[in-house]
Order: sequence, then C-alpha cells, then structure tokens
Amino acid sequence: MAGYQVAMIGWPEDWEPESLDDVSPQPGEILELLPEADDLFAAVQQAVEHNRRSRAESGDRWAVVVEADSPGKTWPTARLCTPIAYHVMGIWWPDGWEPDSPLDLPNCISCAHGPQSGRRLTYQQAAAAVHGLNRQCMDQPGATWYVVAAVENESVSRTVTYDPPGTETTVEVRRLHVLRPESGGRGDCSCCPAHDFPCARELKGRSSLVFHQ
Repeated sequence: MAGYQVAMIGWPEDWEPESLDDVSPQPGEILELLPEADDLFAAVQQAVEHNRRSRAESGDRWAVVVEADSPGKTWPTARLCTPIAYHVMGIWWPDGWEPDSPLDLPNCISCAHGPQSGRRLTYQQAAAAVHGLNRQCMDQPGATWYVVAAVENESVSRTVTYDPPGTETTVEVRRLHVLRPESGGRGDCSCCPAHDFPCARELKGRSSLVFHQ
C-alpha cells in the first residue's frame, strides 16, 4: 500500500493557486515531510486545511501530498500526488445489488470503462454529474453504474516503446481511486448471491478501491 505524506514547500512568489490542493509549475524543494497519513484522502485533507490557513494568514509555506521514497517527475525521491483530478467512471452493476441513493457505491466493484474524457472536474462537479446519471440509472436500470474517480497527479510508472518505423509510444500508468461520497452508502446487497460475505455487510471508507489506469 502506498505511503502518503504531506510535504511542505515554499510558496512561490507571484503564484496564485487555483484550488487548495493545487501545485505550482515550479514548486522548488521539499522543506519538510510530515508523518505518513492513513490514506490519500486523509493526507489531502490535511494539506487542504494547512493551505486554507496559510492563505488566510499570508503564510510562506504550501502543502502538497506525495508518496515518499517513490521516484517522480518533480522530485527524484517523492512522487507528487496533488492536485487530484476528479472524473466520472462507469462500473458494472453487480448482480443482485440495488442502490438506495444515486451516490451509493457497492463494496464490490468491477471497472466497466475508464474515466470519461473531457476537462478535469472538481469533486463537487463530479459528484453532481454522478448523481444525475445514476438517478436515470435507477429509473431505467441497466448494466452500468457511475462513480466518482480521483486520479493522482504523477504516474506510478512510465514506459516508452518504439515500433519498427520509429514511432514513439508513451504509456503512463496512474493510480485511480473510486470514491464513496459522504452522503452515499453501500446500497442493498440482500439479493446478491454472496449476501452472506463480509463485503455485503462492511461499509468501506471513502477510498473504496484503487485501479491503475
């Protein structure tokens, strides 16, 4: 499991962040690493809270989230995970599972297709889009259910290949997290063939599953 940490960097002069988890194009060196967080979103929340205070108090430090001891493009010993990009992703509707609300997320997930193309969304925009799409799915059930997916900034691996004519192909693998919104539940698994399994009873946290995309 990845070890996420909040890293403190200097606030670049004349840079205005677009969001509280934004990162400057030239972030400089890491000044301090805080203790490891429980998961990505615990670290993001910690960084956002620091940056909110820093903006209000005209502080000189900005917080970002990294996976320490993992090579990245920005720093050789820390992969930069923020800013987080939010997308809408389709999953297969599990057999026997019934949602109680448009923001429910089953504990068993099978990816139907990757994040929808288009501009990166805020969390609020992605959750609103998922709510609207899943309301239609509840009215006319099909094979697909929609979820909010959070994609980390820097890739976990990068491969460059060349075909015989010399064409370069670059493949970047990024860690993707499927989220359960705070107002969502796990839905009703009572009609699932595996309704006695732990997955039908446990309500997992906000970072419910990680894909590599």
